[in-house]
Amino acid sequence: SMFVAPAKQIYKCFACGAGGNVFSFVMNYHRMSFPESLKYLAERAGITIETPKHRQHSESDQTDRKALSDANALAVSFFQTILKHPEHGIAARRYLDGRGVTDEMIETFQIGYAPDRWDGLVSTINSKNWNIQGFDQAGLLSGRSDGSGFVDRFRNRLIFPISDSIGRPIAFGARRLNEQDEPKYLNSPETALFNKSKTLYGLYQAMRSIIDSKTAVVVEGYTDVIACHQAGIKNVVAALGTAFTAEHVGQLNKRAEKVVLIFDADAAGQKAADRAVEIFLTQNMDVFVAVLPDGLDPAELIDRENGVEQWNDAVGRAKDALEYQFDRVRSELDAQDTITGRQRVAEDYLRRLAGFGLIRTSMLRRSMVIQRLAGILHLSEQQIDAQLKKLAPSKPASPPQPIEYSEYDGEFVEDDVALDSYAPNISPALKLAEKQMIGGLLHDADLLQATLPDGRPISATLTENEFVTPQARELFVRIRRRISESQDVSLQTILGELAADERQDLANFATETEIEVEQQTDKKADRLREMVIAAVTAMLKVEHDRGYQQLKATATNDEALQKLFEHQRSNPDATRIPVV
Repeated sequence: SMFVAPAKQIYKCFACGAGGNVFSFVMNYHRMSFPESLKYLAERAGITIETPKHRQHSESDQTDRKALSDANALAVSFFQTILKHPEHGIAARRYLDGRGVTDEMIETFQIGYAPDRWDGLVSTINSKNWNIQGFDQAGLLSGRSDGSGFVDRFRNRLIFPISDSIGRPIAFGARRLNEQDEPKYLNSPETALFNKSKTLYGLYQAMRSIIDSKTAVVVEGYTDVIACHQAGIKNVVAALGTAFTAEHVGQLNKRAEKVVLIFDADAAGQKAADRAVEIFLTQNMDVFVAVLPDGLDPAELIDRENGVEQWNDAVGRAKDALEYQFDRVRSELDAQDTITGRQRVAEDYLRRLAGFGLIRTSMLRRSMVIQRLAGILHLSEQQIDAQLKKLAPSKPASPPQPIEYSEYDGEFVEDDVALDSYAPNISPALKLAEKQMIGGLLHDADLLQATLPDGRPISATLTENEFVTPQARELFVRIRRRISESQDVSLQTILGELAADERQDLANFATETEIEVEQQTDKKADRLREMVIAAVTAMLKVEHDRGYQQLKATATNDEALQKLFEHQRSNPDATRIPVV
């Protein structure tokens, strides 16, 4: 079902309707914005993208990022090789086997091992003449105390490479194998490639499952993620030792509609739930909270005989973050024997909500929250609203920072290409005529000057008003604008413009239309011209008949009949050849 035309630089999936150019594909498949896809493809092609604000430093910045990227990739290979080594990797393999980690998961997550020596990686770097500065900047090395060189930062540790959303290694997590070593986990420092508050472990491996299920489940540790994936639960990721943040939402909101956070039922878990409520109130994401049975962590639960069923049950019964917190407030209220005590609990909670940013959230979401609060606190909505405003911080908090990696803050567009979803009452013949018209212009924009049977050129006769399907109308406007500005009009240039505007719906339509027209005309210019003229003629006839019928329906006197006659004379039927 997947069709790629190298000569045209386009693709078309006849199963799902997606189509476009390389930018559209990367944006659609990886859920990237256009600037993100541009940077990604430029890096793959070795092209430096410069913008005015950092043009002076772009070359050095690009060099640093490449050095980091190369070092991380080489380190992944090194650690994997050591894990497989018959002698050096035996302790790490024994640990993984004891945890039940399969060879498939080891390969999927690129798990490795840092040898129990000070210079295992350093010696390899020197022997292979790799760029040692890149490894130093990546946090894989530490300087010797006497300044004479470097030593390995990770020693005798199981290595979990951390990848970005498209699978490139950007950092590492290292777990001790000797229980005497501290700390238990040692992670890479933040670099130009790695920001732990924006990164989710396992996102690359979980991407397709998250998109398909529209749900992302967030756990705490590397092994929890791996255990879930090994059990077939693949929409699971982990935060890297931080609370779930607005930046994490930015990574998920283009791929999921719902996030389920797995928390412990202890004080730390309750604090994390408070943070989830703040995310729920200030970000456009539905956040749910699930607590696993018997205080188990995900890996322990999955290891049970019926662990997958218990996991699915816990996630299925997850409560939205606000309701989860409301349950706690109800319990605290019920535990109070006095009115004063209940008042204190209610005021404390309203103060926390005000601090979370409830006053600054959208009117609709705030109204829904206040409505639910009224039922719990047995107060009117007006009283709660007034109290929240009273308790709100006197100095407004700084607005949330952008949650996307790129400068672009647009929303990814993904619409069905089916025209029936836009204009269900339009005849199939008219839809086909409009598609043929657009497809013809994408093949040959000069056809806009073709002459109709009545002698008029298409350019002087057809406007966007004659189009009834939104996609065809907008593409016609774009094509006509490019012609008027003496710009190139071809499928490739139009798709480039649509990718920059993040209009995947129009890219799908344009690609499908161009392919269909090519098949119908067999790439013959005379057949293409005949098809376009026939399509425009049909569109004008529909518009002519519509106007005529509207006037006829209101023609109740001689004056109206005269107007009808004048309309007919000034708007001749394009399908009739005038008599000379």
